[in-house]
Amino acid sequence: MKWTVLVAFGGLSACMTTSTDPADGGFFNGVSGITTGTYQSQIDADEAQIEASRVRNANLAAQIQSSESELARLKVQIVNQRNALGRTDTATSNRINAVLVAQPTGNTDAARLAALQQSIADARALSQDLAKLSV
Repeated sequence: MKWTVLVAFGGLSACMTTSTDPADGGFFNGVSGITTGTYQSQIDADEAQIEASRVRNANLAAQIQSSESELARLKVQIVNQRNALGRTDTATSNRINAVLVAQPTGNTDAARLAALQQSIADARALSQDLAKLSV
């Protein structure tokens, strides 16, 4: 009888595997995860990743806001330069209008930031060209 119990217990323990993944569930995995601290380690790692994502998103939002302000400033500068020049040729007028009406967009914050940076580069180049025309 003792041998039967030992063999049965040995068979069960041989089939039992413990996982460190809390998603695997199960009583023995749960006890193992709790006693070894694996669950808490996973929770801490997930929370650190969430916090890093929050910081990254906040930084992107700040960069987007700064870029939007820079683009607005450049558009005002271009309008002032256009007014100071008076009449311009058709190609220059079309270029000015394209920069002034451009509304950079993107599906993600990173794409929006990239579009804003491109619009800023275009506006700076136009502003420099208009400054050369006024001389």
